[in-house]
Amino acid sequence: MTKTTKPIDKKEEKKSLITPNDSIKITLSWKIVEPIYKKTVSKFAKNVKAEGFRVGKAPLAIVEQKVGLEAIIDQVLRELLPEAYEAEIKKSGKKPITTPEFNPISLEKNKDWVLEAHFSLIPEVKLGDYKKVTQTAKVEALKFIGEHNETIKKEAAECKREDKDHDHAKAHQELTDQEKKEINLQHIFKDLVANFAPAIGELLLRQETQTEYERLAKQLEQYKISTEDYLKRRQITIEQLSQELAGTVLSRLQLDFIMAAISKAEKLEVKEDEVKAELVKITNLKMRQDIEKNQNYLNQIKANLLQQKTLTLLLTL
Repeated sequence: MTKTTKPIDKKEEKKSLITPNDSIKITLSWKIVEPIYKKTVSKFAKNVKAEGFRVGKAPLAIVEQKVGLEAIIDQVLRELLPEAYEAEIKKSGKKPITTPEFNPISLEKNKDWVLEAHFSLIPEVKLGDYKKVTQTAKVEALKFIGEHNETIKKEAAECKREDKDHDHAKAHQELTDQEKKEINLQHIFKDLVANFAPAIGELLLRQETQTEYERLAKQLEQYKISTEDYLKRRQITIEQLSQELAGTVLSRLQLDFIMAAISKAEKLEVKEDEVKAELVKITNLKMRQDIEKNQNYLNQIKANLLQQKTLTLLLTL
């Protein structure tokens, strides 16, 4: 069973914008546990060899000793916890956005089992005047673009005077419309996070950071680079990499929740015909049919379309 980390104190919470995990208590009646416990021990007994007994015929006490209580309890909890957790969550009215981590409180035989489930909830986002913040960010972006293009013009003129080659001059071209759009969005994102960043649940941050680490490791593997070599090349430790990834993930999560809050405030929505229009763009018929049957994929398409609508809104405010 995985134990949760120690709650973060209030000063650290305010500084790091990380909130402690929420939790619920789960009680499993021994009347419910006992038959599953015995069934589990019996299953383990089939492969237990004990002196004086045929394989599979050893007494439960010997099986417990040979197998170990931890393995038996873990198996029992795997069978009982999911349903018990869902029931308690429904009763509490809470809506976790992470898979839970369970912390055992009491797991004694012949007594009720008690555990705590820890999880993160959707953070509260206090938007404030996001339209004004967005407009101010766009003014700063326009200033940045103007200064950049002015510098480019000077460098291009210098190249012309010095009769530099075409490729060198090409490097000093003004920003494209797409590049300008990206600069606008980066300024908007930065200011939105600076003004309205919500506190993120510790478990959500930790799980998402682990996912990001695994993604990086897989990417490095494709290039035949080990994590150790990557760290050496960058001259950083695994702890520094973890902190770096956590910082990136924290900002991304904060922005995601801010964007969701804005789309809700503006009552943006994605209609079914818009999703169908996206599906039509998939030329591979088999792939399209598979996606149509997979609700997770459909939800992702819907989320992407909603995000695009929110981005368009921010750029036109």
